[in-house]
Amino acid sequence: MAPFNTNQVKYIQAVAGRQQHTSLIAVNQNGVIKSDEFGGDVFTPQTFDLTDPLLLAQLYLHEVPHCWDARGVHNNDILESADFTTLPATNVGFGTRVGGALGSELRCLDVPCIAETGGTAGDQDRPDDEWVPSTYRATPDGFLKSLNLKLRLTLPTNIPVAHPLFEDIKLILDGAAGSGVVSGVTATDYQHYWQADSSLSTPVIEAIKGALDVYARSHPMHTPHYEFRLIMFRNKLPTYRATGSSNSLNAIRNGVSLLNPGYDLFIGQTGRPRGPLGYRTSVNLDKDLDPSGAPAPRYSGKWWDTSLTPDNFSNGVIPQGAGDAGHGFTDGEKLFPDGEALLTHRDLMTMPLNKNDYIVMRDVRFFLGAAQGKSHYEDAFDFDFNDMINTADTDLLSSDTLADKNYRWQCVIIGTSNGRDPVHLNYEIRGTTCCQSG
Repeated sequence: MAPFNTNQVKYIQAVAGRQQHTSLIAVNQNGVIKSDEFGGDVFTPQTFDLTDPLLLAQLYLHEVPHCWDARGVHNNDILESADFTTLPATNVGFGTRVGGALGSELRCLDVPCIAETGGTAGDQDRPDDEWVPSTYRATPDGFLKSLNLKLRLTLPTNIPVAHPLFEDIKLILDGAAGSGVVSGVTATDYQHYWQADSSLSTPVIEAIKGALDVYARSHPMHTPHYEFRLIMFRNKLPTYRATGSSNSLNAIRNGVSLLNPGYDLFIGQTGRPRGPLGYRTSVNLDKDLDPSGAPAPRYSGKWWDTSLTPDNFSNGVIPQGAGDAGHGFTDGEKLFPDGEALLTHRDLMTMPLNKNDYIVMRDVRFFLGAAQGKSHYEDAFDFDFNDMINTADTDLLSSDTLADKNYRWQCVIIGTSNGRDPVHLNYEIRGTTCCQSG
């Protein structure tokens, strides 16, 4: 017998008088993201070239899953209990956390269920579902219908602009001095100019102003070239949460993915997955790293070590070729494959994503600023779940009926001015989670 379609299910529910209560939960977040403010050492990328300002931010629609890293215990060929203790979160190395009282977790799937007596919504002396507040579920069983999220990103009106280095305008100043306009402008004078030092003479001030004007007009864009990339993705397989009620070891036995996007979200030049913490070896390209010629994928790079005082990054394992001394995987530091380099801002804007292991809902690059004629970027993310739930817990992911799918979506925002100017970005997040129960 074929399963009921959506309209048939709605008809049956209406006749039975079930699932008539609608719960609507609002999500609201506002804030500012700033370049080079990663929110602490643990969120600072280790394989990115940070010579120029880089904006890097992350947010999770519900919660942060846990994963493996570059420790030796996670890279050996034996699956043991140590593989599932002190698991790191996937947010390590992905920059500042956007929104939410719990950092980057928006907790969009937290929908409380009313108690039969008492509870946070009070005693219910009427059995009718219509007397249950719309911010609560009427019964543990029901449906997670949808999540609609809107994101708006805008440039602030007061972004600081980095002034040119003295060496950048020295030739212009020397040219002006040679024409008899002014002479003797030094690096110290230039520094005092930006400090509004009143001791500078008028000719020196005018000479610096003139040189800066020539320098600005020589820039092809005249203003910083603000460029951004937004990626919304999740693991193809269900993921694991080591704490709270969202998951248990039963999830591991049922099959979950412990992949870490910190090592394998992007695809590097040589075809190996890469991320802000290191890279992952390839089964097909790195057969020389295993004596049997059939190596398992390994993580190489940095990992966050909470056993240090204070907590800090430690070196992971280094893949060694068959001809190298210490063939195998030894302690050390290797952040990227042979022949590649640290990822620059330009790399991060254009390099492909690892779509073999991750579902990518959105990967968009956009430009903001007067030169681009655009002041903001807006996007909407619609998740039509329509999945059955059966839990009295506020966290809907504690329901066994949701264990076979992955609801832990992650968003990464990358930004650059393509120069030394800092990058600031205002964000507004508006979301609505819809459930039915009763």
